[in-house]
Amino acid sequence: MMGIHFTSFDLVINLIFSYIATVGFALTVNIPHRVIHYSGLCGLAGWMVYWLLTLASAGRLLSNVAGAFAVGLVAVLFAKWKKCPVTLFSVPGLVPLVPGAPAYMAVRRFIDGHYMAGMQMIMRVAIITVAIALGFLLSTLFQEALNKLIKRRRARLWR
Repeated sequence: MMGIHFTSFDLVINLIFSYIATVGFALTVNIPHRVIHYSGLCGLAGWMVYWLLTLASAGRLLSNVAGAFAVGLVAVLFAKWKKCPVTLFSVPGLVPLVPGAPAYMAVRRFIDGHYMAGMQMIMRVAIITVAIALGFLLSTLFQEALNKLIKRRRARLWR
């Protein structure tokens, strides 16, 4: 059995900074103050899924897909609960997963004249970006399928 090893300090740091990053972005794009906390929780959930799967050696691709999937699920739940658009939770919630450091390193490599290394980094950023989009798409499809299933079950009960 594969074990995931981390200290409580690592856990607290990841919880705090994923929440702060999400809330900071939510403030920047003027998310209503009554839902900023929930946006932060959405980003925190996605980052923790990503971080734990990365620690479990799942790979960045699968970790990003699962993290974005978690953001999508939590965003829909909060949107229904708070009666707000899903984008108020999902857009800030995806921010911790965005590959900002690799994108910066890719540009830096281009500036330094290392074009092949820059292209490799750009490909890595593109793959991670597609993985995030795929995870969010899968969460949307999952929610739609679940809603259809629930409607069918309710329709059968009322016959």
